[in-house]
Amino acid sequence: VSSSGHRLDPEANKYIEQMFRTFDMNKDGYIDFMEYVAALSLVLRGKMEQKLRWYFKLYDVDGNGCIDRHELLNIIKAIRAIKGCNHETGAEEFTNRVFDKIDINGDGELSLEEFVEGAKKDEEFMEVMMKSLDLSHIVAMINSRRRGV
Repeated sequence: VSSSGHRLDPEANKYIEQMFRTFDMNKDGYIDFMEYVAALSLVLRGKMEQKLRWYFKLYDVDGNGCIDRHELLNIIKAIRAIKGCNHETGAEEFTNRVFDKIDINGDGELSLEEFVEGAKKDEEFMEVMMKSLDLSHIVAMINSRRRGV
């Protein structure tokens, strides 16, 4: 149960776990002060390229250096679930549109280069990542989870 008292769906929960792992740089299961500061400074002051690289790492759930359709779809669903607007068809359509636009070599996976370049060219995709990902909300959820352990 999240701090605001409503239960998160599994997609959103997996996403928060993945976000936690991305922030937990030394992999000790805790987000210490320096990791917290590093994460916040990236969010508040990081250059667009740095942010995109960080998002890529976050979205590449299996860590194989590419984002496939399934990974991106799950992220879009999770973002929508966290925001409380879950339109399944919209998420699938959006994912397909993003892939059609930015999967340059058509291999069904996004490399880091395709992701960064594609996001820079596709305003809607960039907006979904930057705006709908309310990191302050997620950092608060991570903190409440830490205190709850």
